[in-house]
Amino acid sequence: MVRSMTGFGRGVTTTDQLQLTVEIRSVNHRFLEISTKFPKDWTEAEVYAKKVLSTKVARGKLDVSVYVKELASLGQVVQINWPLVNAYKEAREELRQQIPLDEHWSMSEILELDQALTLQVKELPIEEILNAVDKAVEDAATALIQMRKREGQELVEAVKGFKKALEEQIAIIKSVSPQAVEKYREKLVERIKEISQADNLEERLIIEVAIFAEKADIAEELDRLTSHLKQLDETLQEDTSIGRKLDFLMQEIHREINTIGSKNQSVEAAAAVVQAKTILEKLREQVQNIE
Repeated sequence: MVRSMTGFGRGVTTTDQLQLTVEIRSVNHRFLEISTKFPKDWTEAEVYAKKVLSTKVARGKLDVSVYVKELASLGQVVQINWPLVNAYKEAREELRQQIPLDEHWSMSEILELDQALTLQVKELPIEEILNAVDKAVEDAATALIQMRKREGQELVEAVKGFKKALEEQIAIIKSVSPQAVEKYREKLVERIKEISQADNLEERLIIEVAIFAEKADIAEELDRLTSHLKQLDETLQEDTSIGRKLDFLMQEIHREINTIGSKNQSVEAAAAVVQAKTILEKLREQVQNIE
């Protein structure tokens, strides 16, 4: 199913300790680019989330944000740096030999000792973090993909509409292209009559018109355009990432229309070529949104 590259998804999971919310926003991008905003100490979970998303999305720029709300205190632990405390104790004993100091320490004195006591918050087990991230990312990715699918179907309808309009202009070009040769012949007759009274007028006409007809022939370009548009229909039926393939088809269609415009000198064909280019540009804009 065709998917857009724009979308949004949210996933929420709750454990005994926290509520974890993952939000994913995606926009157009030539390749897959994933930017994440995870808590500073959740590097392993961040890497895991990127790996999961890379298996679910082929193209687009993804911004992944993680919000953590603590539901219960994890608890705190005071760590005593005993080697440092003992070093302070020995230094204090030496000082007592020279200056009067109280033999007993007060708690306030101990708290003022630099790095003697440190406060640490208990950390969640990594397994619990990974499980929570896995579920939230999975739910957010599912919602994101569903939205991209819905928008993808709208893109398909838009692409088909522009393709039909493009085919109408190509049909006009095909129908009026033979007239260019005949009009060229008529103009050539008038010009030669003005500058020449030669007896071999018809022979010269045949040669000139044949040369022009060869230069103005667009049969191959029209055949290739028909083939490209058929491939466009077939590609829209594929159940894979088709954006890059469609980009390539747009380039090929543009090349053929340009060539037709440079070859054909019919006023009607020239107008149809301009219209075709305008339609193709709109078609290309829609294609650039497809994953």
